[in-house]
Amino acid sequence: MQSKFATYPNLFFLLAAASCAFGYCPNATAQILATPNIEELCKSAPTVTFRRTLIYVDLAAIGKSKTEWGLTILNRLELGPREWLTILGVNPNTFEINQVFDSCYPSLTKNELEEGQSGRGFWDKLTKLDPAAQQRENLQTFDARLRNSLDKLLADAGKLEQGKRRNVIGALAFDKNRFSDRSALYRVIVYTDGTLIDADLDAGADVTRQVNFLTTKYPASFFGADISIFGVSDSGDKNASLESKERVASAFFLNSWGHLKSFSSSLPQQRNELFPAVTRWDGTFEGGGTQGASKLAYSISSGGGLSDAWIAFGVGRTLLYVPFEGELRCEGEQCKVTATCTEAIPLLSSTPYFRKGDRLLLQGKKNVAFEGSLGAETREVFKDGTLEVKYNLKFFKP
Repeated sequence: MQSKFATYPNLFFLLAAASCAFGYCPNATAQILATPNIEELCKSAPTVTFRRTLIYVDLAAIGKSKTEWGLTILNRLELGPREWLTILGVNPNTFEINQVFDSCYPSLTKNELEEGQSGRGFWDKLTKLDPAAQQRENLQTFDARLRNSLDKLLADAGKLEQGKRRNVIGALAFDKNRFSDRSALYRVIVYTDGTLIDADLDAGADVTRQVNFLTTKYPASFFGADISIFGVSDSGDKNASLESKERVASAFFLNSWGHLKSFSSSLPQQRNELFPAVTRWDGTFEGGGTQGASKLAYSISSGGGLSDAWIAFGVGRTLLYVPFEGELRCEGEQCKVTATCTEAIPLLSSTPYFRKGDRLLLQGKKNVAFEGSLGAETREVFKDGTLEVKYNLKFFKP
């Protein structure tokens, strides 16, 4: 005899079929937005922000009596809808990096909530929470997982064996392969007290020698990441002032295609907005009797401003990364870029290749090619006295 429970699946099937017949079929988008599975939401819902946040925690800098680092991570990040967050514990002696958290922030935009609510069919209302209610549960789950990961970092710090090396900057360079998403705008947040100890590095070396040492020993490319370092202190460190530590970090990251946004005891106010994908172009440059390969990368802020704009120049075996700010304007398919260099490159050089204020002018067809030049703000010539300080540039979409 057939069990009476065997008819239940058929009953639900009939109800679903009947609801579809009357126009109440489950809405696929509504189902995605109302899923209780955070991993499925992160994978299936459309991307609305391309910023990715990586947090590196120096295990040698935390302890049971220090809680501000954890409270900062819990309360100050300003994550966007489905922004990806990765948290890593760093052993500054061995350079071992342990990933303790990796998830998107399971929130929706206002429009998505409204569309998900209006798209709910009869069957959705019977079997699923609405997107707003499901989001509240997902955020609670996310918060609980995040707190557990911070507890794990605290436990790992308690087992840490101190060594002769304390170099979080070198550890980040060893983790450079993590920066693999070419459409992403990386935000890197580092918690550390700023101590820098490394073999062969003279504790009394000046800033330039420290930067040269770090850049040579720990080459890396952070693909235009915005970097904030908090928790730093000059207490108990007789070898370096807070200012010199900041200059070392700033120059090292700039040499490694990264922009140090802040270096302080606390994390500044963060931006909470939707970040577009980074646009990348391949190209060439010619000027000053030399030529080579170059790359252009930027994202567009609201209003057409260039955000996180860079040009990378290949000079022999050296790569020079030059940051810019400006705007991109398009009329139909024709576009124009006007921008200025924001730092002297190399940063600590007495004779930099590029100077703060150098002007970038590019024109071309949208998503096809750009041509133009980069030159001094006022007319200058190279050392031979004849060639104008100007680089001709060509870029095309890869």
